[in-house]
Order: sequence, then structure tokens, then C-alpha cells
Amino acid sequence: MQKEWTKGAIEVHFEDAANEKTVKRSYSNTINSVTDEQVEGFSAALESLTSLPYVQSVMVEEYTYTR
Repeated sequence: MQKEWTKGAIEVHFEDAANEKTVKRSYSNTINSVTDEQVEGFSAALESLTSLPYVQSVMVEEYTYTR
């Protein structure tokens, strides 16, 4: 089988303690083979733009398998 990267997205989660919930922000159209450093830098940049504390980032990647 042949594996082909189709698309990717990143979800960045922040804690909203005042409302007792986690706020999730999703960003689509990531590049292929995102590195840990890129995820960390992107998450840190977003955290600097909000007053909510950062919780976690989740990378979602989609691949197509063909014969």
C-alpha cells in the first residue's frame, strides 16, 4: 500500500477556569510533517494573544492509502 498525506490540522486547548471549561481552537491546513518545535512555537504564539492559560495542543493528520 502507498501512503499519501492528505491534510492536517492543529487544535489548541486553553483553560477557561471562570466558566469551568476548556476552550478548543482548531486551525486547518497545516503543512506535512509538522515538527514538535513548530507546534510548540505556534501554541506559544497563540497563548501570547489570549488571557487564558494554555493546556495542550493536538495534531490531527489525514492520510490516504492506495494500492
